[in-house]
Amino acid sequence: MNVFSANRGEESDIKILQISDMHLSASTDAQLVGVNTEESFLSILTLAQDESWPPDLIFLTGDLSQDSSTESYSRLIQHLKKLHIPCYVLPGNHDTPDRLEEVFTLPPVIYQPFLHYKQWLFAFLDSETPNEEGGTLDENAIENLRQEILAHPDKHVLICLHHQLIPVDSEWLDTMVVANPDSLIKIITKHSKVKGVIHGHVHQDSQGHIANTPLYGAPSTCFQFKPLSKEFAIDDMPPGYRWLRLSTEGEIQTGVIRLDAMPANLERHSAGY
Repeated sequence: MNVFSANRGEESDIKILQISDMHLSASTDAQLVGVNTEESFLSILTLAQDESWPPDLIFLTGDLSQDSSTESYSRLIQHLKKLHIPCYVLPGNHDTPDRLEEVFTLPPVIYQPFLHYKQWLFAFLDSETPNEEGGTLDENAIENLRQEILAHPDKHVLICLHHQLIPVDSEWLDTMVVANPDSLIKIITKHSKVKGVIHGHVHQDSQGHIANTPLYGAPSTCFQFKPLSKEFAIDDMPPGYRWLRLSTEGEIQTGVIRLDAMPANLERHSAGY
């Protein structure tokens, strides 16, 4: 079943896949909580090609790598090149933004702050904080976003970042929200053209709102965090990705598609990674 054609929509809709939290490493044999992250990521790419192909764009919302290695980033580019789809990346807390700027410079895999595509403006924010698991936003970047929105009042806006902007009701995960969200929240509440926010980091299908603007978290391509958990806990849900369909009128349809089975060697009772 092709999800994009099955959902109610128009030919003019923009079709996007959000792929997040791959945690690739320099070695293709690397595992986290028993999961080979390389193999799991490739399984998600295969699933996407079976279920949701072709998208117009692919957004990869951080923790591309576990070790921020040039080897993992270069291999990611090689995997994505084979898809022949424009891909846009942003950093997570396990990534190094400066390295992303060095490596992801050429199509089809790019790291850049903004993308104008048809009737939409996409903003890719850096929430990585050196030596911290939680997120912060650069006030200059937020001001640049505000100016970009004002300069293009005809565009609908989707904001993309790694860390959750508001709590997702998991006590341990919510110690790692964006620490200074107020300026971005002000933009979201003030500008009706901001139609949604997508993020990674939470390794789960989370949903929330700021005023009337929806926020969507994505599953990881490897292991999942148990929702509504007070402490670190692995969930019994398979890896997956989020699809989005954006209309010319600013409407968003979205959902999550997962593999049929859990990774075989998942360490369900792991205390961390």
